[in-house]
Amino acid sequence: MVAVPVSKECRRLETALGRSIEKAIKANTDALWARFQEENAKNEKLLRDRTQQITSLISNFINKDFAAMLEKTLKKELASVGQGVVRTISPVVEKTISSVIVESFQRGIGDKAVNQLDKSVNSKLEATVARQIQAQFQTSGKQALQDSLKAGLEASVIPAFEMSCKAMFDQVDSAFRKGMVEHTTAAQQHFESAHSSLALTLRDSINSASSLTKTLSMELADTQRHLLAIAANSGATNPLVRQPSNGPLASFHEKVETPLDPKQELKRLISERKYEEAFTIALQRSDVAMVSWLCSQVDLQGIMSLSPLPLSQGVLISLLQQLAYDISKETPRKLEWMTLVAASILPFDQTIGYYVRPTVEQVSEILNHLRSSPGGPGPGPELASIRVLMHVINNLLATCK
Repeated sequence: MVAVPVSKECRRLETALGRSIEKAIKANTDALWARFQEENAKNEKLLRDRTQQITSLISNFINKDFAAMLEKTLKKELASVGQGVVRTISPVVEKTISSVIVESFQRGIGDKAVNQLDKSVNSKLEATVARQIQAQFQTSGKQALQDSLKAGLEASVIPAFEMSCKAMFDQVDSAFRKGMVEHTTAAQQHFESAHSSLALTLRDSINSASSLTKTLSMELADTQRHLLAIAANSGATNPLVRQPSNGPLASFHEKVETPLDPKQELKRLISERKYEEAFTIALQRSDVAMVSWLCSQVDLQGIMSLSPLPLSQGVLISLLQQLAYDISKETPRKLEWMTLVAASILPFDQTIGYYVRPTVEQVSEILNHLRSSPGGPGPGPELASIRVLMHVINNLLATCK
């Protein structure tokens, strides 16, 4: 009973051991085969690389070095062989030629050969001499011929040509100058004859315009002096104004004694509320800057609202005229002052009735020019002030009719 299990166990162990050994052998065989294949692949790759390298080296050698080496070797061998052949054949050829020549002379053809040799030598000599002469002529004779032709041209032809050209150009220049002088003279005479009447007319027009301008300037100055005289006469209590007793034109020649510094005197008069005297002094100086300064020193709106008005109508009309002269400077302030002054003018006043309309028309023209000029005021307060002042001016003109 014990032997049966032992035998079974032995067979089982034998079977298991056989399987283990078989597996181990198979695994080792597979590993060995894989390693063999890997080594074989490496060797094949290395062999291919070596073969390719050797092939490329052989190809490079055949394509580059082999041809050159072969050529050098062949040249060297051919040179040595050629020299040997020449050394070998030369004695034989010399002997053969000498023997043939001797035999030919001995046979009686020596005279013919000499004649032919003489002819050939003469023909070759003539051809050689002709070529030498031609070459010599092309080099030296040609240059000598060119030099002689050049010297001949420079000595005879060129000076004659220069002289003829100079004479021709002198004639052309003289004819051109003469023609230009004649043409200029004729054109000047034609211009003078055609425009003499026009020039006289223009000269007369200019003279008449100049005289008219002078007359207007004198009339304007007289008007200004007359207005100032009226303004001065209206302020009879002014201690600075005195009338000379030399005839009926005394009101046109009153003089105002002003100190050396007019602004100090004007400030003193303003502080004493003597506005009539202050404006009279400023207006008599005909200095627009001084008048503008005086207007800026006083409350012109407050003065115009006083009753009775402290400024006479002559001062007001003169102030309006002088403020309009240089209205392009300090335009907003001057427009305000001119509006106040124009609103206070009484056109029916007997002292200024003759001067109101010309002065107001002049101011109206100045305002129209200012409004229509390219650099004039745009839409804004200045344009509104101009419109208000124009409305007041138009009312004055309508009242003066």
